[in-house]
Amino acid sequence: MACYNAAAFLKEAVSSALSQQDITLEVLIIDDHSTDNSFEVANELAGKDSRIRVFQTPENAGPGGARNVGIEQMRGDWYAMLDCDDAFASERCRKLIDAANLSGADMIADDLAVFGDEVQSQRHLGKDFETPSSLITLDDYFAGTVMFSAKPNLGFLKPIIHRRLLHAIRYRSDLRIGEDDELVIRLLLAGAKYAYHPQALYHYRKHDASISHRLSAEHGALMVRSEENIRAKVHSAGETSDAYHTRYHSILDAAAFSSSVEALKSKDLGSAIGAILKRPSALRHYAMPIAARWNRMIGKAQ
Repeated sequence: MACYNAAAFLKEAVSSALSQQDITLEVLIIDDHSTDNSFEVANELAGKDSRIRVFQTPENAGPGGARNVGIEQMRGDWYAMLDCDDAFASERCRKLIDAANLSGADMIADDLAVFGDEVQSQRHLGKDFETPSSLITLDDYFAGTVMFSAKPNLGFLKPIIHRRLLHAIRYRSDLRIGEDDELVIRLLLAGAKYAYHPQALYHYRKHDASISHRLSAEHGALMVRSEENIRAKVHSAGETSDAYHTRYHSILDAAAFSSSVEALKSKDLGSAIGAILKRPSALRHYAMPIAARWNRMIGKAQ
């Protein structure tokens, strides 16, 4: 559990991890130099249960950097990431590990049960989602991670990963958004078998403090830089396809759109126009904020 300023949610998240049925586990809490009392809460919890181990990054390292500490310190056979404001269903780890063993996969994810104060509980992928084959292939994953697509993004899933995949692969610590997605691609390129379990056993909390659904210009630029590295690996492995081409250009468009919006908010019209002129295809994304504003106006009028 990478933890940053999540004292309000930490006890609930840890409790859900400790409640896993029919499995031996440890809970590693890595405080990412929080400015609230998360570190104190974590140590208080560890004092009550020997299965909890607490670490702290020397400075704020982002979710990827904090999770790398957990990978270095883990003693189990399977690595299960849990964001500190989310929760597991009590049967999640047992069911996913059993399903992975049955299918011969060394990485497996389930659907997300999305919830929040202003969010009606719903599934991220939905009950009707199916993978084209028994496993999520690299091309399946590319097709399912197109940014700002009308389809739900596979990059939001939280896979459980066998430690044999992590002997030499770590998260990119410079990414604050998309670090899970980038890691999964490198694991798939390295030959990982990725399975999908059709239940929603990961409870994903959506709230104003979440960063995973916000893309700033800075984060967008970092994602583009990261994707250029991925693109080189994809080309080197001979895995280029129409699905990857679509994904790659969706990231460039998303970054240009976010840069343009940020410039408009700063009243820098020239930079906003410049960002769109470099990626004219990004202009279509302005339909999203226009539609959102229109829906708010309609809501107020009713």
